[in-house]
Amino acid sequence: MFSRLQITAALAVATVAWGLVLWLQGTPLSWNQLAPFTTVVGVLVIVALAMEHIFWRLRLFQGWLFDRPDLRGTWKVRIQSEWVNPETGEKVPLITAYAGIVQTLSKLQIQLMTPESESCLLAHAIEPTPCGNRFNVSVVYANTPGVELRGVRSERHVGAAMISTHGAKYKPGSLTAEYWTDRRTVGRMTFEGRVPTVYSRYEDAQRGTG
Repeated sequence: MFSRLQITAALAVATVAWGLVLWLQGTPLSWNQLAPFTTVVGVLVIVALAMEHIFWRLRLFQGWLFDRPDLRGTWKVRIQSEWVNPETGEKVPLITAYAGIVQTLSKLQIQLMTPESESCLLAHAIEPTPCGNRFNVSVVYANTPGVELRGVRSERHVGAAMISTHGAKYKPGSLTAEYWTDRRTVGRMTFEGRVPTVYSRYEDAQRGTG
C-alpha cells in the first residue's frame, strides 16, 4: 500500500520527466500547467485505497489486473498432528480449530485459534501454482499457548506451513496445508466451511460457524 507521500513523490518524478520531454520537443511550459497536480495526487490516493481494499477482490479485475485469491472470513480447521505420544504409541487426536483471515491487496493476517492456543503470521507469500489453476500460500507463524499450559505441557513456538487453495481460483471453497514447527512436529490441516465474519476468539468462532 502506497502512502500519499510516496504517491506524491512518484507523480512529481513523472511530472518532471514529462515536462523535460516536452521542453526538449520545443513545447512552451508554464507554472499554470502544474495547477492540477494536487487534484491528481488526491485522485491517485483514492484509487490506491480502492485497489488495496476493494478492487483486488472484484471478479471484474481478477485474473488480468490482480492475481490474488480472496481468503477473507473465518474457516473451520481440522488439524492432524503426526506427533506420536511416546507413552501410548498413538497420535494425538484430531483437533478442531478456527482461522480468522483478514486480507487486503498487500496484507494478509491469519489468526488460528484452538481451545488451548492461538497462532498469528510473521510473514507470508502468495504465489500461483505452476499449473496456474490455484495458489500456494507460504506462511511463517508464532504460536502462543494459554498461560496455564506454559511450562506444563506446551510452550511458545514458531512454525511454517504451505497452504494450497482448492475450488474456484479466486474464491476457493477449501484449503489444505502441511505444517512443521521448531518443536520437530509436523502435520496436516484442512480449512472448510468459511463464513464472512472474522472472529478473533475461539468460542465466538465456534458459535458463529455452527
